[in-house]
Amino acid sequence: MTIAIDARDICASDGSRGAGIGHYTWSITRAMAALGSHRLVVAVPAAFSKRDEKELTGCGRVRVIRLPAMRARFLSRHAFLPSRIALEGVDVLFCPSGEIPLFWRGKAVIAVHDLSVYEHPEWFPDGDRGNWSRRTVFPKSVRAASAVIAVSEDTKRSVARMFPDAERKTTVVYEGGELPEGFVRIEGGEDLVLSIGTVEPRKNYATSASAFDRYLRRRPERARTTRYFIVGSIGWKAEETLVAVEAVNAAWREVAGENVVQLLGYVTDQEKWSLLSRASALLIPSWHEGFGLTALEAMAASVPVIASTGGALPEVVGDAGILVAPDDHEAMSLALAQCLLLPDGTKELVEEGKRRAAAFTWERAARETLNVLEKCCS
Repeated sequence: MTIAIDARDICASDGSRGAGIGHYTWSITRAMAALGSHRLVVAVPAAFSKRDEKELTGCGRVRVIRLPAMRARFLSRHAFLPSRIALEGVDVLFCPSGEIPLFWRGKAVIAVHDLSVYEHPEWFPDGDRGNWSRRTVFPKSVRAASAVIAVSEDTKRSVARMFPDAERKTTVVYEGGELPEGFVRIEGGEDLVLSIGTVEPRKNYATSASAFDRYLRRRPERARTTRYFIVGSIGWKAEETLVAVEAVNAAWREVAGENVVQLLGYVTDQEKWSLLSRASALLIPSWHEGFGLTALEAMAASVPVIASTGGALPEVVGDAGILVAPDDHEAMSLALAQCLLLPDGTKELVEEGKRRAAAFTWERAARETLNVLEKCCS
């Protein structure tokens, strides 16, 4: 069987490995290639790195097609790509981004990550392309897809609510969360609370900053040795978060000698794992997550996880973390105190987290994804 993968979002514009859907696309493509059970035709943007291309093609049954950079984005995504991969004798097209090119006429399977944009559009930017995709391309893709892969049961329920006819063809395939080779946990040093993700309303960092402030007010002597790092680019509608962060920093700057809450911006994958290696806790305050990959990665890295009850987070974290309501500042603050002041008390959570994370692998995700693709062609 020949499977085409629409991997247009596999990397950032500079060729570096992307976050979010980009990370998912790279991880699932690499895992499927490593299995070697089917021929893969992977359509990538022109910026895709030669190093990563070599890693994919080194698996043996992979052909990488570079899509030329085109000013006419619509033609590139919806006309050129399907006409190009059709030349490869493809049996089925896999679309990790959830969108099938409008002019594709063969079988297709889409992955759906999160439908918050329909249920809470106020969390998202109001750009023209987003509206076009939301109103037209994605709904058409759900209807046209031979099968739908949801990354969590929560996302599957969202698909059923928004597109009832698609429920019967939707299968849950969890993502993977594996440690990079050579990862080493670093104990000791200052207390470090870490949050990972673009600064935008859905991430709810204004609440987590407030919770961190409450923690410091309980233990002001810790202000010199405790920091809260928020890792991620400044996104859309970030004003509330920026104001909240500055308010906390203004309150503690004189005591701490620097900002206690620091916005680090975008970091590389290697830098992310370096931060996780010395984090005292990962805090995920989100209003909603379609999966919660950072929770899985933190559990694998032996980092205690504090996660909100938003979306799929309870499904991913289970009993291996501390769950709090996303609007409960006090509960979030007490959870921070538990992780930072009583680290011995979180040892059971950490051990359970490692066991839980071990069940979520990209190899398993690849096998289950291939099962869905095979059924479409049987």
